[in-house]
Amino acid sequence: MGNSFRRPPPPPERHRFKDDSLDGGVVPQLMNKEIKRGSCKRKSSSTNIESLPDELMFGILLHLPADDIYGGAAFVCKKWADLTRDRNFINEHLHRSTPGLVVQFQRQTENAVFLAMRRGRFEISKFSNYNFKRLLRASCNGLLIECDRANGCASFVVNPSTNRRLSLPPGYYSSIAYASASMSYKVVSGSRQYDKPEELGCIIWTVGVDKSWRTVCTEHLSLATRRILDTTPLTTEGFVHWSTPESGHILTLNIETEVITEIPVPKGYERRWKFYLSTGTSLTFLTAMGWFSFEVWELRQETGEWTKLHDIELDRQVLGFVYLNRLIDFSLVPLAPPNCSTATVNPVGWLNCNEALVLHAFPTRLCFVYIVRTREIDFFELGHDFDSYNFIAHRNSLLG
Repeated sequence: MGNSFRRPPPPPERHRFKDDSLDGGVVPQLMNKEIKRGSCKRKSSSTNIESLPDELMFGILLHLPADDIYGGAAFVCKKWADLTRDRNFINEHLHRSTPGLVVQFQRQTENAVFLAMRRGRFEISKFSNYNFKRLLRASCNGLLIECDRANGCASFVVNPSTNRRLSLPPGYYSSIAYASASMSYKVVSGSRQYDKPEELGCIIWTVGVDKSWRTVCTEHLSLATRRILDTTPLTTEGFVHWSTPESGHILTLNIETEVITEIPVPKGYERRWKFYLSTGTSLTFLTAMGWFSFEVWELRQETGEWTKLHDIELDRQVLGFVYLNRLIDFSLVPLAPPNCSTATVNPVGWLNCNEALVLHAFPTRLCFVYIVRTREIDFFELGHDFDSYNFIAHRNSLLG
């Protein structure tokens, strides 16, 4: 955004802010150092990297981001290249990677960025190894679905960290998930019958195995319940979830058994407005207790039971300071009731499971990052209206 907004005066000393802007994906310039392939040997044998035990190098390289490994570390020497391509290393690196959010401006799809927590700090980074050309739909274990609506819904599974891409049969895919027992990835989508458009269903396709779509059984669901399948689902470990903010239940697909289950929300929350978010590993919903406070619930996917985690209380003085110093008339912000969809701040997604929560400040372009443990608030500003962006739970990996 550059000069599209005025910088606010310094905040109160007891609070820390971090000011970044996303002008369709513009972020602070990242330093890229060219690394040439060569030998790891040094003149002094005491500092010879290749003499280090494999276990030690394994642990050191695990701390590097996937983009840096694929674009740099793997080219340092053959030993590092072999190590970072090892299946055990790739799986362990995925296990340790930090879940965050991909933010993509819909009208300039190439300007996607990644929001994540690093050592307790909020960071925005680019995807240095891949240039997105299509709209992103879903993510699982570092693999994203790209869909080109203008080209017959041509779709691909891509890993932006490794610059690898796999074509999918034409279709409007809505989710991708991993079945750990069968070690397979499956893409999922809602479906309609052309002769009975009111009867929604679900179809599934196993990547690299199936030759055509397969139908998931929905006969045990009522027609009213099936309508939830027309919403954008959320992916967690081994499950795909469909929901609506005002519904008293959700639909959950076990990606291994391919069985859809109807799960009720906690008693007393059926009519309350709910914001459903994926942490990457589990499904949560947040419901407003006031203009700046939320209850947080988490689903135990194996049992279908909900557990109340904690409450989030945002500091009104901090939020008011940011609003006022962005030259926004705070009186214009609608004072909505707690259960209304136009609450003053709306949850957008989690960073690093539930370490930090990203919220949008309606009706502005400001987004807040609330760090749960310290209760600190960072913020960044979008370059366009909030509705022009996709926010997708994602973690970078070396898969593919």
